[in-house]
Amino acid sequence: MARVTGLTIKGYRSIKDEITVRFPENTPIVMVGENNTGKSNIVRALDLILGEWWPGNREPDDHEFWNREPSSGPIEICTNIDGITDKFNNPINYFRWSYDQGAPPDEKCKFHAITDTSEFRISSDIRDKCVCILVGADRRLSYQLSYTNKWTLLSKLMRKFHDHLTQDEDRVNRLKQEFESVKEIFKEVSEFGNFQAELSSQFQDMFTGMSYGLQIDFSAYDPSNYFHSLRLLPEEEVGQTRTFEELGTGQEQLLALAFAHAYAKAFYGGIILVIEEPEAHLHPLAQQWLAKKVRQMANDGLQIALTTHSPAFVDLLNLEGIALVRKTDGATNVKQLSVHKLAEHCIQYGADSNRTSAKTIQPFYSGSATQEILNGLFAKKVILVEGQTESLALPVYLTRVGLDVTKEGIAVVPVMGKGNLAKWWRFFTAYSIPTFLTFDNDAEKDRDEKKRRDALATIGIADEAEVTSIIGGEGWYISDSCCVFGWDFEETMRNSFADYGRLEGEAKQAIGDSKPLVARHVAEKLELNKEDTGWARFEDLKQKLGNLRPTDFSECQEQELFDNDLPF
Repeated sequence: MARVTGLTIKGYRSIKDEITVRFPENTPIVMVGENNTGKSNIVRALDLILGEWWPGNREPDDHEFWNREPSSGPIEICTNIDGITDKFNNPINYFRWSYDQGAPPDEKCKFHAITDTSEFRISSDIRDKCVCILVGADRRLSYQLSYTNKWTLLSKLMRKFHDHLTQDEDRVNRLKQEFESVKEIFKEVSEFGNFQAELSSQFQDMFTGMSYGLQIDFSAYDPSNYFHSLRLLPEEEVGQTRTFEELGTGQEQLLALAFAHAYAKAFYGGIILVIEEPEAHLHPLAQQWLAKKVRQMANDGLQIALTTHSPAFVDLLNLEGIALVRKTDGATNVKQLSVHKLAEHCIQYGADSNRTSAKTIQPFYSGSATQEILNGLFAKKVILVEGQTESLALPVYLTRVGLDVTKEGIAVVPVMGKGNLAKWWRFFTAYSIPTFLTFDNDAEKDRDEKKRRDALATIGIADEAEVTSIIGGEGWYISDSCCVFGWDFEETMRNSFADYGRLEGEAKQAIGDSKPLVARHVAEKLELNKEDTGWARFEDLKQKLGNLRPTDFSECQEQELFDNDLPF
């Protein structure tokens, strides 16, 4: 079965240095990250080398080069391929397309296949064995399910049907007879018969005396491809056909997924379906349902790659299929983690080595992941908080001192308790997402101090005197990596804002005793009184968050999911 196992890109659009996306088997590739990081450029690169249009002798536009400069260096796009051989039955390892503006004219553009012993120009027969079908953000399904050109999904499918059908001459003859019978029924429509006769007469008159003959005939089939007579029509109820224009966009994309899956099953793979933003036009429950179907179809053999801004499509049980796309110094980078690398990272930062392994790490994280937590994968920075009180109130305070966390792409993530702070800090920092801890010293669920000590040790605060001082503190503690709100969050706010207690009482009367809702209400109503020490503290916190930086993202490119490397 032909399949893609990796994609490497260099010098293309927002991609400066070499990046690699690995395609583990039976797992969808889910590209996540904030907006404008280059996810669509990765999709375009895959579509360029395996998609609808032939890339040989293609001259890129200026904007397709890194930094919009053709002189910046060559473009190179390469796919690992399994399951395809050359004419000598040698396995083909890679398809590689490159364009070098500085090369001689006949050497500028190359589209080659590479085996262990040779490199040669790719033929259409070889390329057709592994193709990319892109369902873009514009959702042009009616185009893909038409015969507009030979590269549409429907055209490719019907050519395969035609090849199999014409292998049996008796079957072809029987089909011709049946189609002739259909055409005779058409002729029962007098207007059709009259039009056909008049058109044929006009053609005979026009071309009389020429060295070749030309006749016109309406046929119920196309002799060059019998299956061109077939059309796909959606059916809403039994016998009630509809046009594609009548379908909702969400329905169209579900149909595309089903069509590609059936294609892959019928012809043993050889297709990778790419969907940009599958969550578009679907309500939240439909997103969750579609995400489940995507995982099922991928597990069943269909190769699927998608870009998304919805946590519904992120499944930590498919960890190796998650590709985090970010920008560093304006250039796109990609990070994928193997279960081994995530386990190693967690152990390095304090996880119990007796309980943490490649076997246990995925269920450990998947079992406690929420969509709110997974939102952190789409953020520039993450602030981990204990629960809903801080997640609702903290953004209000920060906005009022000039840090709009939503605008700045900062996710305030509730992890449901002190015991989960270190756990999720390890996860997000494993993806090199700058992560900041906040918690209070309420000891009700941490009487032995283990959870707080674990959190502090994880971020590098291990000195016993300093740890004891932080845990025993009654007021604020703010460092470059964490903020501790004294004995508890609400008490610290009461001590930091003169009107907090009064506004808290009013809020309880108005909206009830819900701590998170009361805390947010008070944060919205507090006056910006400079005499309140709380505002200075939040200014300090804003500064620390502004200075928060990740580790060098480029060094985190995961290269150990597969043994084979791409040939750049």
